[in-house]
Amino acid sequence: GPGRMPPGFAARYEPATPPLEIGGDWYDVAELPGGRIGIIVGDCVGRGLGAASVMGQLRSACRALLLDSPGPARALAALDRFAALIPDALATTVFCGVLDPATGKLTYASAGHPPGILALPDGRTELLDQGRSLALALDPDRPRGEATAHVPEGALLLLYTDGLVERRRVDMDLTTAQAASLLRGGQQVPVADLADTLMAGLAPAAGYEDDVALLLYRRPAPLDLSFPADPDELALIRRALRGWLGQLSLDPMAAQDVLIAACEACANAIEHGYLGSGAGTVRLRAEVSGPDVLLTVSDQGSWRPPRQLRDRGHGLKLIRATMRDVAITSGDSGTTVRMRAGHR
Repeated sequence: GPGRMPPGFAARYEPATPPLEIGGDWYDVAELPGGRIGIIVGDCVGRGLGAASVMGQLRSACRALLLDSPGPARALAALDRFAALIPDALATTVFCGVLDPATGKLTYASAGHPPGILALPDGRTELLDQGRSLALALDPDRPRGEATAHVPEGALLLLYTDGLVERRRVDMDLTTAQAASLLRGGQQVPVADLADTLMAGLAPAAGYEDDVALLLYRRPAPLDLSFPADPDELALIRRALRGWLGQLSLDPMAAQDVLIAACEACANAIEHGYLGSGAGTVRLRAEVSGPDVLLTVSDQGSWRPPRQLRDRGHGLKLIRATMRDVAITSGDSGTTVRMRAGHR
């Protein structure tokens, strides 16, 4: 899979052929124009090096096609024709989707792949079983359809290969229902921990009989806090933000950068926005935008320049050092600091 996952994603892969660590199953997450995210899970027939070779070609092709296609159905149609030219790619299954994290709209298509599972905040689960067609290379000229679903804030989306739920002499509907139950029970669990729970909770006693690829996504709700302009509030703000970041399973270094920048911006708003003017309010908003975390810290005070002391006035330098983009606007109605955390 990709070396870096956007906020809210977690993935697991387990091959069924020890000691090899590769096989024919894969997952991929691709950043697309407009802040959209491509999500792909696929399963080639077979195991080991041969299946891994086919998988590598299909994975690279699918990512490239998705970048250049208007939707997942068109991408799968092109991948279908490509797969027909590759020996041993016959009957590969693929789930391909395009997610808009800003709206929660998911457009998806399935080439013979097991349906994704969507766990909603109200406790219901839905199977993403529309937009289905044949596995790859069986009928390359046959049109492929697609479907849409809404992923509300706080919802969980599980995509997987059949090794996660397929058992000898066991109805797949039963194991799929078990996966849905585990997903429902993980609404408050950090997404990385929930991925581990799913892998452990669904594993047969003798271990998985087939390769397993699992891709899990939680669409995070924004964190929106208003608090008195009092330095004693900073510890509470730091705790709340750390908990929100933990739900995203963000890279630890990236999460630490967000904590540092947000707390520095809040401390600056308290010190410079309301110095000597009595009570005031500071607002912190954290949200996910595509592959990035956006932070906004605002006050309604009168910004004061930092005092020229040897050990003071470094807050903005620290913010700029830890954030990719920083914009500060100040006027009679207060000051707003907007920051974007992501690859610098």
